[in-house]
Amino acid sequence: MKILVLGGTSFVGRYLVEAAEKNGHEVVLFNRGKTNQEVYKHLRHIQGDRRKDAELVGEEEWDAVFDTCAYSPQDLQPMLDILKNKTKSYMFISTISIYDDYKNGRPHESSSTFNQKIETDEVTGVTYGPLKVMCEQLVNDTFNKQALIIRPCIVVGPNDPTDRFTYYAKLLGKSGKVAVPGGDDPRRKVQWIDVRDMAKWIVQMVEEGKTGTFNVASNPLSMNEFINETASADIEKEWISDVDLEEADLGVRRYPFWMPMSKDFPEGFFVVENQLAINNGLTFRPLAETAQDTREWAFDRELKAGPTIEQEQAFLKNK
Repeated sequence: MKILVLGGTSFVGRYLVEAAEKNGHEVVLFNRGKTNQEVYKHLRHIQGDRRKDAELVGEEEWDAVFDTCAYSPQDLQPMLDILKNKTKSYMFISTISIYDDYKNGRPHESSSTFNQKIETDEVTGVTYGPLKVMCEQLVNDTFNKQALIIRPCIVVGPNDPTDRFTYYAKLLGKSGKVAVPGGDDPRRKVQWIDVRDMAKWIVQMVEEGKTGTFNVASNPLSMNEFINETASADIEKEWISDVDLEEADLGVRRYPFWMPMSKDFPEGFFVVENQLAINNGLTFRPLAETAQDTREWAFDRELKAGPTIEQEQAFLKNK
């Protein structure tokens, strides 16, 4: 297949390129040339801005387009206008943040989503989900049965720019006492997807000509199981309660994968049904493998997410 990847040098796109190349496909990248310019120099790059230069990818035919970096209709519409008669398949990365109801059970692909129309293209915690809903609608309206919509949960693994999982991989790679969040309710669950498992599966789906909408997420684990399987060292867990975490008000340095238990999120996190993707071949590597690979990648990385060392120690001292 001849595959056009929009983006392709950061995280999800990077592993889609790798998986497609491994399976022998011709891959062409379209991006602004500003992120990780050193990767995939052996591939053809079309340089441009998706909002201004979409016509650059309309000069040839594609078997598939992988769209990893559209967050608003303004990002998406120029590409759809150009590519609607130029590709056999359009794969769009959405998010499970489109679901508006977690209190009545784990959302599945037909569950209700946000329905408000967002006039701005500014992506915030409030607009992110609704904007992605609007993007999905545009893709489906344009490509219908040629569209593959992927709704991942938190994507993890090497090269993750958010550092959410990376925080735990590094924290739990050293022995000793560690402060971990949310130990006051054993029902608390977490969910993730290794970027490499997702990328391999997406390429497989496109190869098989499959379309539709899919939640892409691991089988959920309790927070305790998550910590145990991520740890590679002999650790002693100090569980921090939701009350203490909320009172501490860590701001942007709050613990990743932690949310206070509430009636809106009875499992303490965004947890979705994943059986449809599993039925279509999605598989998961061991969490310990994901953690070790992420640790090795992030060995000397200064993390953007998670509490600071001082904040962690303050929790431990208060015990």
